[in-house]
Amino acid sequence: MYKISLKNIDVHREYEGGDKSNKFVVAFQTGKGHNDALLQRMILGRHLRKENAAWIKYDEHKSIMHFNELNFIGWPGGRRRPTPAEAELYWEIVESEKPHRIGKGHIQSYWFWGFMRNTKRIVEIAEKHNIDWFFIDHAYLYHQRHSMFEKYGDMNNCLFRVCKNNYVINKITDTNDNRLLHLKARFAKDDELEIKPWNKNGKHIIVIPPSYWLCKNLGWNPTKVLQDTIDELKKHTDREIRVRVKKVNGNYNTVPLHEDLKNAHAVVSFQSSAAAKAIIKGTPSFTITDKYSASIPMSQTDLSKIETPIYPDNRYEWLCNLANHQFYADEIQSGYAERYLNEQHA
Repeated sequence: MYKISLKNIDVHREYEGGDKSNKFVVAFQTGKGHNDALLQRMILGRHLRKENAAWIKYDEHKSIMHFNELNFIGWPGGRRRPTPAEAELYWEIVESEKPHRIGKGHIQSYWFWGFMRNTKRIVEIAEKHNIDWFFIDHAYLYHQRHSMFEKYGDMNNCLFRVCKNNYVINKITDTNDNRLLHLKARFAKDDELEIKPWNKNGKHIIVIPPSYWLCKNLGWNPTKVLQDTIDELKKHTDREIRVRVKKVNGNYNTVPLHEDLKNAHAVVSFQSSAAAKAIIKGTPSFTITDKYSASIPMSQTDLSKIETPIYPDNRYEWLCNLANHQFYADEIQSGYAERYLNEQHA
């Protein structure tokens, strides 16, 4: 093994008391410029904390980019190519002999954004060396709105989900409703969070295919996961099974979710946010995992019970919990999000 070169690490210790702790939080560059810039600001720009912070850049020479040359026909020679989603990024500190150390400092947590570009390797090393990892991605509630805020640079209004040692919050830990009420007040004309009565007389079953990227991170084949789910359902029901895909030929499904949910007996998913919307609107839920879905507290995981769904009476508390686990950028930057999540995991 080799000694870590500091050329790919930006270290920040410029605040009162930070250097005394000799503990670090580190965030990883993942090649998506806007998200990288935001995450770098969130971590290196944090204050009111005890830890030092480091920004870990990937090594361009040791990373494998998997460029599809057909996508770059006519591409200007002097323009930088965007990092492909399939890239196998290489972070020197992750592959070092001591991925839990920076010099004499101890790394307390890893931070990264999204499923793509080999972030699964960050998780593998974190879990091997008992390093906490924090995952950032789109918000649970009103995530389409927040994606638009992010796209147009409105960081004051954009919320992100942050998870500790998982990709979602899959249990209810905090039912304070202040943040949920805050969200509903902001989008008063939107009925996304309006809880509808359970539909107990539905006919068909909606199956939502699993995320390609989460499956890839977990080492699963998404096509096989979907087919196995359908095959298992057919063992226990004669109902019509409808597969609802998010995109068709690269374009978003033109059929609104609420149309598919009309008269649905149940929705079966892996981790899709569409399942959460279905639950809110009264469609019973099944998940095929007991770990990677935010819908788990409202769902059954045993597909053999597809004919006997559950109808939980604590959907409001579940929504409160989801609202409490998504954060504004300045709450991440200040260190509040990390402190909150550490308390929830205590």
